Amino acid sequence: MTNVYYTLRRFTRPAYRIRGIGLGRLCEFVRRWAARHAPHSPLVINDFRGNAKFNCFLREHMGGQIFFRGSYSGDQLTIIEKLLDADSVFLDIGANQGEFSIAIAKTVPKGRVIAFEPVSEYRQRLLENVKLNNYRNVQVVPVALGEQEGNLPIYDEPKLFFDGTRNEGLPTLFASESRHHAREVVPVRRLDDVLRDLEVPRVNLIKLDIEGAEWIALRGAVNTLATCRPILILEIGRDTCRAAGYEPEALVNWLEGAGYRIEKIVTGGKTQPIRDASLEDFQNVIAYPT
Repeated sequence: MTNVYYTLRRFTRPAYRIRGIGLGRLCEFVRRWAARHAPHSPLVINDFRGNAKFNCFLREHMGGQIFFRGSYSGDQLTIIEKLLDADSVFLDIGANQGEFSIAIAKTVPKGRVIAFEPVSEYRQRLLENVKLNNYRNVQVVPVALGEQEGNLPIYDEPKLFFDGTRNEGLPTLFASESRHHAREVVPVRRLDDVLRDLEVPRVNLIKLDIEGAEWIALRGAVNTLATCRPILILEIGRDTCRAAGYEPEALVNWLEGAGYRIEKIVTGGKTQPIRDASLEDFQNVIAYPT
């Protein structure tokens, strides 16, 4: 039966890229059908971002996208892969099952990937993907990042996502009306302290996708931002920012005050200038040090 999914994948991967004739809707029908019928165990692909291997859980939102589409965060990955050199240091904050870590480990074979994932189940999946590829340049750190050290509950969404999948990319340190299920208690540390302990002298690029905790994590990394001047790629969502106690515009203004130029990531891995007045309810942005 699993051969059926691989056969469908040979159709959906190129078809998703064809616009205007309804193939995208058909691909989405296939993905949602698989989310209801696929095995609970992962299906392995061996062509992720080239020739990397990846465990895809088809009943899960990101795993299904990676399997049938080729990636979940393709626009961001395209940008990062172009920006990094073979010896670059990349921080994957909110690594989840490892889409960014696995892709970028191949991009920086002489460099280093440091992946932060506090949720034990997803961290185990990340470790399995690292092992699957026999990567030696990926280090997994089992902590959440914040402004103060401590231990906090992490919350997730107990209901299925709108497309019938389980979206495992939603855990957050900040409870809200929809994300109120306390999954587990996780350690929280400041990024500056972690990098000091790991003896990391430089950082080239940091990706943050931690559901509203982005600004809090950056405030715990002020020394890293000042000394390393890394490029930042981060998700900014109005609902998650508000759950964390701030407006997205405040984060953008803070970054600009720290000497960063902000651009929005759009389809195709392109970017366009952004001002706080033009912020949408959700966007992925890149921040360049000036």
